[in-house]
Amino acid sequence: MMLGVTGVDVFSTSRERYLGPFGRDGYFCVGNADECDHLVEDGAVRIPWGRAPRPEHRARIRSLALCPTTAQLSKAVLPAYLPDLVNLRSLTVPARLVAHLKSPELTSLVIGNDDGQAPPLPLAADTALPALRALLWVSSFTTPRLPRVVDPLPPLEFLRTNVSGDAAVLRQLADLPSLRHLEVVDVKNSDVVAHVVAPLRALEIGGTGRDFPIARLTTIPTLESLRLNGIRAEIDCAVFQELPALTQLTVLNSKRIVNVEALLDCPNLASVEFVDCGNPFKKAGKALFEAHGFAQLDIEYS
Repeated sequence: MMLGVTGVDVFSTSRERYLGPFGRDGYFCVGNADECDHLVEDGAVRIPWGRAPRPEHRARIRSLALCPTTAQLSKAVLPAYLPDLVNLRSLTVPARLVAHLKSPELTSLVIGNDDGQAPPLPLAADTALPALRALLWVSSFTTPRLPRVVDPLPPLEFLRTNVSGDAAVLRQLADLPSLRHLEVVDVKNSDVVAHVVAPLRALEIGGTGRDFPIARLTTIPTLESLRLNGIRAEIDCAVFQELPALTQLTVLNSKRIVNVEALLDCPNLASVEFVDCGNPFKKAGKALFEAHGFAQLDIEYS
């Protein structure tokens, strides 16, 4: 685990703040035994698909995962009792069911796209889910992208989405000055940072091309935690000196890294992790970094 200067993993703490857990006592799932098995092992209470929760459970449900079979999903029908769950704050749902959602209290939404299918029309979440602050888009496919499923968005503070060269995704980013935590994957060479208008605290960028403009990161001076994964562009570590709030840096699976010694002059950097990056520190560099006194240093397998 990467620890920040206060002993807190900034990135993971931010994720948990927006996505939960919201207390295992209120963790439920809906579906057949096979579909819900992994969630039950984590402590969820299972509600069989097609049945309502017990009366004594309704007020307890704060986090709910819908796990229909393929046949159940084909009917694209949400459980009728959802509007009656007055304390529901977090929902996990397949993409094809999203268009029917409506909740004035839901704050966290995880959408799974395991079949590459989108609903006929996107959900206008700005009106259907006005309290939503966190949206996690989990997709096994590059299509459909999030705007085909949810658009427009409410004032989110947390968003994870794939870009995949889609201008509509970049347009959504530009419409979210409220964002504080952003995770973008399958970025390719899209200049996503140019479309960020929010004072982000945490940022993850994954899957870029060789021409991705890393230097653009300097336009987000509020960054405290940065994760770079699968960056094919050159990463000049001098860029990180221009991020005065940066305390936590993780770089994974990225082979074109130069000027690692510049990290030693980052004013507040306390936690450094490099894994599978072509050994940019070399033997002498590792000794230098170990002597620097970072609160957390993980470069053994860099």
